[in-house]
Amino acid sequence: MLSIVDDLFINLCVLISLIFSYMQLRTKLGLKEKPYKLSCIIDGISGGILGILLMYFSIQVASETIIDLRFIPVMLMMLFSGIPPTIISALIIIGGRFLFGVNTSSLAAAILMIILIIGFVLIHSFFKKLKPEATLYERGLVMIVFTNLAFSIVISSLLQDVDLLLSLIPLYWILLLLGGIITIFFTEYIRKTQLLLLKYEQESTMDFLTGLNNVRQFDTIWNSLLHSAAAKSENLSLLIIDIDHFKTVNDTYGHSVGDQVLKELGKVLTDTCRSFDVISRNGGEEFSVILRDCSHRQATTLAERIRKAVSAHQFPISSTETIHVTVSIGVATYPDQTSEGHQLFGIADDYLYKAKRTGRNKVCAN
Repeated sequence: MLSIVDDLFINLCVLISLIFSYMQLRTKLGLKEKPYKLSCIIDGISGGILGILLMYFSIQVASETIIDLRFIPVMLMMLFSGIPPTIISALIIIGGRFLFGVNTSSLAAAILMIILIIGFVLIHSFFKKLKPEATLYERGLVMIVFTNLAFSIVISSLLQDVDLLLSLIPLYWILLLLGGIITIFFTEYIRKTQLLLLKYEQESTMDFLTGLNNVRQFDTIWNSLLHSAAAKSENLSLLIIDIDHFKTVNDTYGHSVGDQVLKELGKVLTDTCRSFDVISRNGGEEFSVILRDCSHRQATTLAERIRKAVSAHQFPISSTETIHVTVSIGVATYPDQTSEGHQLFGIADDYLYKAKRTGRNKVCAN
């Protein structure tokens, strides 16, 4: 019996290792951003493969009967991914069990898995309708207990050795309970850690207020595109945009309204620029737009379109009141105005201040 404990422990270690590996792969593939149907199929197939791999580390308790923790991946699919991936995983595991032999035990295992699918769906529906505030551990515990009950009934019909059953069933209950709770905790921990890491990565490159690139990300992209433009002999244009009299907006209406104006301007820029233009908030009320493979004439035309769009836009400051703001824009293009790419930002900035000095609400490009 000590050997069975060791084998089940190995099964649990394999399960945790595979869960960790898949969660990392899932993040790398960006599965959360994929279409729901595709993510369901990938999750379901992965859960099924995980169950089959666990069967390779199964414990032979009789000539035709093996036990392992293949039911846990199915439970995890139900808790974290939903019903479709659960069904896909279960069907793959059923098919995989027959690879180890077509006999009474494999048929019983298939019946057990079908019972578990139905039970998990009913448990999932029960909690969703009657106790939606239940934690993952509460839902998982009910599924584990149901699995243990179903397993005990099926294994008792297969094994005639009463002494073996009296020692095997309590042991399996304990291992499945511990394994189920541990894997739920482990999966949830990895999921939260990955979400937190993703959040930190986004915050390090994204302006918290507007959702545009921040100045750090601007510098990274700008340096990369400068190098690419020089290597390919392509045009690269830059717009530096500044809100006119923004201090007056803050002083008159308060900084919360000023923040709302900045967010709204970010939306106007996103709607007006091309989908592949790089829009950033460089700090305060200053924004920038990087225009790849764009001539000086085209850049000036786009800058004028932005200026007009902002001037015509109604910026809401309350549920009933709006204000109008204007912007000044400086435009510079490589290599039209300089053969030194690193000077381009300074040139665009100089044109911006020229627009400020000569009346504001205008584009200066040469």
